Amino acid sequence: MNIVWATSESVPFAKTGGLADVSASLPAALAERGHQVSVIMPYYPQQFARLHLEFDGRHDLLGVPFGGGTEWAAVRYKEIAPNLTYYFIEYNKYFDRATLYDWNGWEYPDNAQRFIFFSRAAMQCVLAMKLTPDILHLNDWHSALCAVYLRSSLYNELDAFRRCRSVMTIHNIGYQGVFDKGNIYWTGLGWDYFNYQCLEFYDRINLLKGGIMCADMVSTVSRTYAEEILSPDYGFSLDPSLRHRASQGRLCGIPNGIDIQVWNPADDAKIPAQFTADNPAGKKQCKAALQKRFGLPVRPDVPVFGVLSRLAYQKGLDVFAASLEDMLYHDDSQFVLIGSGDPGLQGHFQYLANRYPKRFSVYIGYASDADSHLLEAGSDFFVMPSRYEPCGLNQMYSMRYGTLPVVRHTGGLADTVKNYSPETLNESTGFVFWDLNPESLRNTIRWAADVYRQSPDAIRAMRRNGMTADFSWNHTAAQYEKMYHDAHQ
Repeated sequence: MNIVWATSESVPFAKTGGLADVSASLPAALAERGHQVSVIMPYYPQQFARLHLEFDGRHDLLGVPFGGGTEWAAVRYKEIAPNLTYYFIEYNKYFDRATLYDWNGWEYPDNAQRFIFFSRAAMQCVLAMKLTPDILHLNDWHSALCAVYLRSSLYNELDAFRRCRSVMTIHNIGYQGVFDKGNIYWTGLGWDYFNYQCLEFYDRINLLKGGIMCADMVSTVSRTYAEEILSPDYGFSLDPSLRHRASQGRLCGIPNGIDIQVWNPADDAKIPAQFTADNPAGKKQCKAALQKRFGLPVRPDVPVFGVLSRLAYQKGLDVFAASLEDMLYHDDSQFVLIGSGDPGLQGHFQYLANRYPKRFSVYIGYASDADSHLLEAGSDFFVMPSRYEPCGLNQMYSMRYGTLPVVRHTGGLADTVKNYSPETLNESTGFVFWDLNPESLRNTIRWAADVYRQSPDAIRAMRRNGMTADFSWNHTAAQYEKMYHDAHQ
């Protein structure tokens, strides 16, 4: 198949979250399986500068109908691997920004125009570069409008799109691209598309809704999350649209995988000592290095709990904050947190780190690659108390490195982490709690610490279970192939 993958971010070019990881790994896995994959994303000069990337070429004049006229962009392109080429939409007015979507916690006021432009530019890129896709795979609200364009008279009769079908993947339904309805002007679609079966959403436009309603198939990134978003509690007001697509047999959940080459403790050059499930000794060196790196006493006997997260409501870090001080005061455990986001949480965590410097270390900011890998390799446990988690990747990275997740039972966390029980030790990989409150989280962390001290054989068994589990993209890619065929039915 010829697959065009449209995304706002992809590792290593630009990243804010898991979407970037998926947009690197899954296209690569599909290409390895023989498909011709073209990834289209914005060219962010300030993000790309650090890469010193040499491009294969540049298409200088990409005409993009926009509003009442035509804007002129360019397309840089580079073949990354056999069957895998990236196309970067260059338009500095919208994409030459210090960050991708916001500044100091405030969304850019022109985000509607930026990603309406990107969606239209992606469609024009297909034409200009003669890509003739069988599948147009869209990711989150930033490219969702492409599904609407594909159904419209602007593109559906063109030879390049005649056999094309669209797939809309929801990585996080909490972000939808909701804007003032006047932005319909920039789409070129006209007011005919401002209705409840397409873009209209409480008298505003909702780009993700348009993608959901117009795509041939809609997917999410775990089976449990695909069920959760059908309810008002998790659907963020799009549950009626999703239930409609589910009733048509057009909604499915496919769990993410991870890049097992990048996340491989056996040959990871970013950690101080490599290790495997059969030879785990290097993990102790990684733990000592983590403690030293973050200014904690180097003690092999104390359990270390790692946290790497956006400090956001979704991630439940407010609950972690409320549970933490009691443990810092009473328990002999260590915590390392890397993250940024909510200023109140940042301040609270910094206060606790100053008050309990031998038990808690915090770094406010984005984690470097080296620190991310060290945290996964050196921690004993990894805490993810998410309110909702479409899939989650860190719990899989953790298990790959013999680090046991402590997670709430939701979305992809529920699908990937098997709760500890002596009776099912042969398949246990972590510690799971259900009720999102400080007491439940605190009790689960203490439970994990108790097992660490009292049942080291159980800890070793669970580490082995996690390290030998198959989280590769190969199985996942096969499920996407089936969905692509279903999109043509």
